[in-house]
Amino acid sequence: MKISFRLFANFRSFSSSTDGCGELDLVEGSTVGTVSGVLEIPPEAERVILLNGHHAKEDTLLSEGDSLTYFPPMTGG
Repeated sequence: MKISFRLFANFRSFSSSTDGCGELDLVEGSTVGTVSGVLEIPPEAERVILLNGHHAKEDTLLSEGDSLTYFPPMTGG
């Protein structure tokens, strides 16, 4: 199954493209954590992950055509 991803800020360094966008071809049953592993994003890296625009956890199952977005947590006030 094919999914797309977008990486922002410091996560762009985990993509081979300069814009932090790409696609992956994964096996059925893959999770958000599978993508994190394929991209070699360290497990201890603080992150916010969106799956099709909604918050997702590492154990969330993926489907054909899903879109993942990774970015660092934001703070402010």
